[in-house]
Amino acid sequence: MKHYLMATSQSSVDFDSQDWVEFSTLEDINCTKEDSIWVSTFHKNWRDNIIAARSKCPNIVLLTYQYNRPEMQTALMLGARAYCHALGQYSLLNSVSRVLKEGGIWVPSELYASTTSAVATTLNLKAKTPEIGTLTAREKDVLTGILEGLSNKEIARNLKLTERTIKEHVGTLLKKLNAKDRIGLLLSLGEFSHLKDAL
Repeated sequence: MKHYLMATSQSSVDFDSQDWVEFSTLEDINCTKEDSIWVSTFHKNWRDNIIAARSKCPNIVLLTYQYNRPEMQTALMLGARAYCHALGQYSLLNSVSRVLKEGGIWVPSELYASTTSAVATTLNLKAKTPEIGTLTAREKDVLTGILEGLSNKEIARNLKLTERTIKEHVGTLLKKLNAKDRIGLLLSLGEFSHLKDAL
């Protein structure tokens, strides 16, 4: 998977990797469907860049210099599959890349909880209440943590379990509810705020 990063005057690719390629215009790149294109809000026409990039490949990332929920929602609605900080560490960008490679969607944890409900509503997804009765008590506890926007580490701390155990429960929930990732799980639940009381 190659990553094509739109050049800005504020940054340049300094990663020691052949997988990252800087470009000036979308016409400059020849990518495959497995590659990713990273555009930036530094460019005033970032919306047009997302739309144009979608014709090249499905893995579009919007890099921003300040998190903004409406901006992120716009990017996702235009077809971006990830939204992250332009000045993020290489490890963050690598995590985003791995999520995209697996078919997931990436949003920053700071905007995670408040966004999933709004995205589900905006996409007009039908509420799909899972068979709550099929979940174990512990899976319900973990799902409650997810609905509250907590990370695996925070859920583990609250339940006095290891993070590895929480990851296993999250994996089971994803399988039971037929979702690829946590965002997919929340989106599959549609408008989910009413579920917290049901658990």
